[in-house]
Formats: sequence, structure tokens, C-alpha cells
Amino acid sequence: MQKTLLLESLCEQLQQEINATRSAVDEAHALASHEQSKPENQYDTLALEAAYLAHGQSERIAELQRQLLVLNHFEFVELTQNQPILVGSLVCLVDLELNENQWLWILPVAGGKVFSAAIAHVDQLKNTNTINTNTTNTIRSITPTAPLAKVMLGKYVDDVISLNMGGKKKQFEVIELL
Repeated sequence: MQKTLLLESLCEQLQQEINATRSAVDEAHALASHEQSKPENQYDTLALEAAYLAHGQSERIAELQRQLLVLNHFEFVELTQNQPILVGSLVCLVDLELNENQWLWILPVAGGKVFSAAIAHVDQLKNTNTINTNTTNTIRSITPTAPLAKVMLGKYVDDVISLNMGGKKKQFEVIELL
């Protein structure tokens, strides 16, 4: 299943973020406990700020680890074009005004992550209905609580969905579901 490879890529991205955040925590801890960070007066708060930063970054690591755990135990369902969109769906939408398509992956966690992958899909934008595997697609993960995901869940291929974005009504057509 193609989603397994996408999941590996996403988990790798989350692990890289955990590693980078760990480095930031180590630096903040070192700064908070360094000899030169001792306050010289009541207004010198460098050490206190570094400690708060380290604490916040530690909480971020815990959240990222929770996301990895959820993703590693999430079971994907093989979907067909005749099924409704649900959590785990990889959906291709076309913006009806701009005629641009976008791939969205509805996941229980890790919303807002962007990565690239080649997706074997039907090329419907050109009305050729041919399998297209040569293009690399940008995929954005969203969670079910995102406004666009709320509108998409339960919809089917060829459904048109509307969403108010920035005071403007946007319309998208669901053109593919994996």
C-alpha cells in the first residue's frame, strides 16, 4: 500500500523534528544552568526564560512522541473511489476557481506537515483518465478538526464542497480518493 511509504516519510519527518527539538532543549538547559546566566539583579531573567523555554520544548517533544505512537498504531483502510472520505483518506481536490489540484491526507494527528511523494493516480484534470506516476505531488496532512477536513469527511469522489476562507467562498471538487 502506497500509504505505508507515505507514513514512513511522515514518521521520519516527525522524528527529525523530535531530534531538533531535543537539541534545543539541551541548549536551553545549558543556558539556564550556566554560570553566566545567574541573575545579577531582580530584573535579570535570562536563566528563568531559558528554563521556561526548555520546559516548553520538552512538552513539544512529548507531543511529537505521542503523534508518532498514534501514527504507528493507526490502521489504514484500502479505499475505492466509491467510498466516503474518512480519517486516513488521501484526497485530491481541485480548486474550481483556480483549476489547481492539491493532495490532502486526513490523519488523526500531525496536521500541517508537508512532504512530497509520487502518487499513482488517475489523471482526471486532463480528462485522459490515464494512470500518472511520473509526477511528484505535494501532500499536506490535516486533522479531522481542520475546517476543510470537517467539510470533506463523508463526501465522495465528484462531490463539490464549499468552504468560507477569509470571507470568500471557495469551492473544491473531490477528484480522487486513495
